[in-house]
Amino acid sequence: MGVIGPAEAYQRAAALFGETISALSDQEWDRPTGDDWTVVSTVAWVVVGDAHIASAVAGEPLGSVADFDAAVLGTAPVAAWRGTARAAISALGEPGASARTVPHPEGRLLVADLVGQRVSENLARAWDIGEVVGRPVDIPDDLADWCLDFWADHAEIGRAHV
Repeated sequence: MGVIGPAEAYQRAAALFGETISALSDQEWDRPTGDDWTVVSTVAWVVVGDAHIASAVAGEPLGSVADFDAAVLGTAPVAAWRGTARAAISALGEPGASARTVPHPEGRLLVADLVGQRVSENLARAWDIGEVVGRPVDIPDDLADWCLDFWADHAEIGRAHV
């Protein structure tokens, strides 16, 4: 396998996250994931953050996702996630999508950097959810390495709330 680009890394991380939440029973959505969050609020965090990918590719200024409401998921959280992930994957398929920049409260943000953050969130949150429901998630080594390489080059954005 060759070098993984941001679009492929996002697609694979989102798929892993989707597999994790698709396997949840109705009773597991309210399980705590830590720090006053539940599985449903964790999924909402991912969905709201991932929605920024399509917005960024479209050139829309981004805001912070620090304040989000789990109601964004409606009554079908997996469907809400699926629509957001598909929109992000489609947007990243546009020529030059990862090389675009977009206004953000922290300054201009490269779409590839946003995607790196979202890959990390999808993997970390899939792992979190898998742990609390007793079905550990195995993060593929190449995606884990991709994230380590990304953060080694982007430590300064580690505090950005995207």
